[in-house]
Amino acid sequence: MMKKKYYTMGLLPIFLLFMASGCQSENNSERKPVVIPVKVEKTEVKLISIPVHCSGRLMPKTQIKLSFKTGGIIENISADEGDSVKKGQILAGLNLAEIKAGHNNARNIFLKTKRDLERIHNLYRDRAATLEQFQNATTAHEVAKSNLEIARFNLDHSVIKAPFKGKILKRMAEVNEIIGAGYPVFVFGSTENQWVVKAGVSARDAVHLELKDPARVRFDSYPAEIFQAAVTEISQAVDPASGTVEVELEIRDRGFRLMAGFVALADILPQKKERCLMLPIDALVESEGRTAFVFTPLKDRAWKIKIRIMHLFPDRAAVKPKPENPDRVITDGANYLTDGMAIKIVK
Repeated sequence: MMKKKYYTMGLLPIFLLFMASGCQSENNSERKPVVIPVKVEKTEVKLISIPVHCSGRLMPKTQIKLSFKTGGIIENISADEGDSVKKGQILAGLNLAEIKAGHNNARNIFLKTKRDLERIHNLYRDRAATLEQFQNATTAHEVAKSNLEIARFNLDHSVIKAPFKGKILKRMAEVNEIIGAGYPVFVFGSTENQWVVKAGVSARDAVHLELKDPARVRFDSYPAEIFQAAVTEISQAVDPASGTVEVELEIRDRGFRLMAGFVALADILPQKKERCLMLPIDALVESEGRTAFVFTPLKDRAWKIKIRIMHLFPDRAAVKPKPENPDRVITDGANYLTDGMAIKIVK
């Protein structure tokens, strides 16, 4: 028992020495705080054009809904969606039985009133008919002539012809379907005129756009090509379904084969420039959406500042300017910092 007690008493000084050494080590670490080596870069305020990124589809600039002048039964349809057609090509026709009968009836009435007018005119010249009879015959003949012109016009427009070279964008009727006058059978797009991209942009971006703003457009079908374009139309209303404003970009033809429906990605460059703070993209930390943080050096300390990103370029970030904007920001080492941490600026 005495031997065991002597052994325990021998460990006590070693334990106390170890505790004292640990306390001294902790005191030394408090006296020497961690200093993070960092690099800094200057910021600058510039007037720049903030690109508006959007997507849409390529469409012919001229689009027409083709329909019959009169109603009836569709007898034939010779074009379908996606077909390319020539100017004057017949696309669809009605059953002409009823329409031809109406035309023949109008023609017969016209011929009868013409004979009646000639007879009454002869009688009137011989004083065997009154002036009123002659006037009534003249009026009847003019009415019949107008009705014949209407019937002939309806007969001529009982077929749908391509108004110019183009493409069938949509087919909206079938053979043997009874269709009303003026009801669309095709949506037709001209390929003789310019092509346009119809894209949707946010209302926040739309207020910065103006007509003739330049744009750069890419298509999946030509991934290596950039097509130059310009804003030609800006809708004055927000689409309630998508919450976007429709913008039309007219493509400058470069001789490429384009097709309606191509998916397009566009960057519009507004002529109106905005005042932005430009800083290195490496300085951004804790980015989330349009919000991020940067650190700025002040008296050997790093201070954290919240910023709002307006646009990201390949190596720079355009930031909404504020009175407290820093003139320098920390780049290398920023990810290891916390607000108020000691730093050492290195080259």
